[in-house]
Parts: sequence; structure tokens; C-alpha cells
Amino acid sequence: MILRTLDRARDAGCFDRIVCATDSLKIASLVEKSGYEAVMTGVCATGSDRVYEASQKLDLDLVVNLQGDEPVADLDMLRDVKKALVAEPEAWVTASCYLSPEDYQTTSIVKVKAEDGYAVAFSRSLPKTATGWQTHRGVYAYSRKAREEFHGLSQTEEEMKNSLEQLRILGRRPIRVVYSNAVSLSVDVPSDVEKVECLIQ
Repeated sequence: MILRTLDRARDAGCFDRIVCATDSLKIASLVEKSGYEAVMTGVCATGSDRVYEASQKLDLDLVVNLQGDEPVADLDMLRDVKKALVAEPEAWVTASCYLSPEDYQTTSIVKVKAEDGYAVAFSRSLPKTATGWQTHRGVYAYSRKAREEFHGLSQTEEEMKNSLEQLRILGRRPIRVVYSNAVSLSVDVPSDVEKVECLIQ
């Protein structure tokens, strides 16, 4: 799954450098044997905290964080996220796609509500009467300054309760949401594996 995700980043053809940040020697070894670069981090509270640590080691500014459970990430979505970050480096950038009403109460699927292209709320479960919500995609993009700000903040109660790191920064810094029309699935629970494999096939 991680190698397929790295392949998607490579196939997007828009990134200067592709690095797998991990605290697992097993993952790092596999990644490097497959021709990709890996950087080791300590145990981190969230993916964005891991990206902060890795990017400090690598001395990076603008970074797109594609989470390792996105093996079928849409290539145009990745390109659009990068473009949005370059155009607006003071913001966080993330992505969304269509949300099926069947998934309103599926807690493994994160939802985002955007107004005028910026996130105003995130949730794991919605009432059936909810409107204006989209599926949140597992990608973030941010500058060095934005990552340092995030890492310097304490985890909030809502962030930990919902396991949604973006709640730490929501309301402090704009979160630009790039919408994608493409079907995209992440592997959040074991039952997602079969769905993603079918999509790959």
C-alpha cells in the first residue's frame, strides 16, 4: 500500500522530491529497496507532526503530505494541491471529493465542510439531514512556517477526541480545500482493502 502511494506521488510528475517519513525500520527498508527515499522520525502524535520532524531534518519549505493509506490518490488532485500551496503558501491546503449520503455516519470517512473554498468544519459523523459536506482526502500541504506553528501548539481536546489533527489549526490559519471530481478511496479500515483492490483492478 505504501509503495503504491509513493508511485502515485511519482506519477503525478509535479514534485521535486518524494520521501517516505516513518518511525518503522521495516517500512524504511522496504521503501529504500524499492528505489525510494526514506527518513526516520520518532513516534509522533499525528502525521503532520511527523512531517514537521522529517522536513526539519531535510530542511524543506513547501511540502505536500500524502498519507500512506492513499494508494489510488488522484494525480490531478495532487497536482492541484501543489498549485494551490504555491499560490497561497500562508494557508494549509487539503482536498475533498463527493460524499455519498450512505457515508454520512461512517466514522472512518472524514468529512469537511467548505465555504468559498476554505474549510469551516470537519466531522466523522453527520446527521442524515446535513448538507454541504464533502469527503476529506488524506492529503495536506503547508509551508515551513505553517508546520512550525502547528507543531508548537498543544493538541486540543477535540483533535484527540476525533483523531483529526486539522482541528488543531482550524480557525487559526486558513485551510484551502481543493475539490476533486475523481473517485478516490483510502484504506482506513480492513474492509477498505477489497474496495481499493477492485478500484486498482
